[in-house]
Amino acid sequence: MTGIYVFSEDPRLAAELVTSAAALADEVHAVCLGADAAGTLSATGATSVVVLEARGTTGAARPEAYVAALAGLVRDRGADLLLVGATVSGWEVAARVAALLDCALVSEASVITALPDGAWQAERVMYAGGAVQTETWTGTAVVTVAAGRAVAASASGSASPVEVVAVDVDERVRVLSRTARVRAGVDLASAARVVCIGMGLAEPGDLELAGDLAEALDAEVACTRPVAEDRGLLPTERYIGISGAHVHPDLYVGLGVSGQVQHTVGFRDAKVVVGINTSPTAPLFAVCDYAVVGDAHEIVPLLAAAVRARR
Repeated sequence: MTGIYVFSEDPRLAAELVTSAAALADEVHAVCLGADAAGTLSATGATSVVVLEARGTTGAARPEAYVAALAGLVRDRGADLLLVGATVSGWEVAARVAALLDCALVSEASVITALPDGAWQAERVMYAGGAVQTETWTGTAVVTVAAGRAVAASASGSASPVEVVAVDVDERVRVLSRTARVRAGVDLASAARVVCIGMGLAEPGDLELAGDLAEALDAEVACTRPVAEDRGLLPTERYIGISGAHVHPDLYVGLGVSGQVQHTVGFRDAKVVVGINTSPTAPLFAVCDYAVVGDAHEIVPLLAAAVRARR
């Protein structure tokens, strides 16, 4: 076997996958679809960067068009694993590659472990965070990994060698044009700190309170689903939960958040969780590192002032 190969059409996510793979194998090979992505990935410390260059295409090919070429690369080079970024295109690419290789497919792995006997093990969250499933397998497998599981790799010194491989692609579907989606909010998935308001703090005037703490912490303001969809206080792009944004911040602060599982699954990878609620039995406190029982209207201004005093 020749190590772990990683692939994502998003270079930032691919750089995170390099970090994850480097903790599991001595050799990590990053596969990408263009020169721009190769430039980013060559600075990650990967053993090599493989650029799949479409041969004779008449238009921009989708990532899915490279499935056969990617499967052939993994098979011919005897990869231990193929890690694929869990994006809309990534899910399709991973499933198709696994089908062509007739190998195991593990979706949304949160933890991957190399076992002493040569087998592999992965943990994946199920039922909105209510359970964790453990998968074990031997041989090559395709594993999808979501963004935020690792810090994007960045290595000083010499760049990784880049190899360009000309491949045939499936041109039956081609991209003719792209139109950027206009978003009303921010990309919460990349936020390092998040201040989230729940229905216990869901009056129009409470937004200023949450915004003041967010400004002190250099954080983004988010909310639970009812605050966005029932009260309409924030855009739907800002609600966290199973059907909303999934965040991986260094700090999550919940203000008046009850903490139902449909919401908490959206920030289960937060490094530090702080909850402020008037109810000592709020479910949020079960997942908190720091729980404060009290009125957020009284506590938050004091907390914001204390943060500013330490700058």
